[in-house]
This record gives sequence, structure tokens and C-alpha cells, in this order.
Amino acid sequence: MSDKLRRHLVVRRLLQRGGVASQDELQRLLHDHAIEITQATLSRDLRELGVLKGPGGYVLPESGAPSAAEAGAATLVLRSYLRDAVPAGTLVVAKTGPGQAPALALEFDRGAWPEIVGTIAGDDTVFLATESIAAARALASKLIGGTRRQSKRGRA
Repeated sequence: MSDKLRRHLVVRRLLQRGGVASQDELQRLLHDHAIEITQATLSRDLRELGVLKGPGGYVLPESGAPSAAEAGAATLVLRSYLRDAVPAGTLVVAKTGPGQAPALALEFDRGAWPEIVGTIAGDDTVFLATESIAAARALASKLIGGTRRQSKRGRA
């Protein structure tokens, strides 16, 4: 078994137990299993495993079709993390809190959002690509309406 595969298996087991709140904590738990890992490698592993960070800590994604619970979780992520959505040409610039953009982008990628043709996530910003300016405006409006928040710029 490769080191990476072993690492992924151990990370999955640790996250299935629940209660892992930070990468530092996960690094310490991996150390207890004789796995030394850098923060960069751990971040990459978490991304490859599709791990999400929610209010209760890190969680593994479910496999298969989204369940009602997963759909609820997606809505929770959207409502919890999305702070603003502003159309910019054929893009929508979605703002989040620090470190929340990857989880939000993953929810957009997994969800049924036919108006989104792709996402790019930074630390606190997600670019949502659409097919047209009109689609970007409609999506921004839908996102802000879905979170019951007003855009700071008043353009959504």
C-alpha cells in the first residue's frame, strides 16, 4: 500500500469518528498513527478526498446521489458561507469568510446548478462562470435571494 493511500485511509477513519476541528488537530492525530505530513500535503489530501469544513469541523462527503440531508447541508453551507454575490460580466463573484470558498465552490460543483459552467475558488472568493451576462445577473440575484441577504453593492 502506498503512503498516500494509507494516509487517505487513516484520514477517512479519523474523520468518520468526527470532531476534527482543524488541520493542526488532524496533523497531530496522523502523527499518533506514525504519519508525518506537511500542512500543504494535508490540504491537498483533504481536497482530493472532497472533505468539507463545516461548523462542526471536517466531514467526509457522502457517495451517490444527494440525500435530503446532503441537500440540507448544501443549503446550510450556502447560507452559512455566502456573504455577497455580485455579477461581473459572465461571472458571479461570490464572497465568503476566510477559508470558506473551497467548501462553497464544492457545493456549487456538486449541486444542480445548470446556470454554472464552472467554478474557481480562492480563500474567500469563488468565481462562478456562466454562459451569459444575463445568466450571471440572474444567478447573483438567486444566490442573494436564497440567503436572504442584500448585496453590499446593491447590484445583485
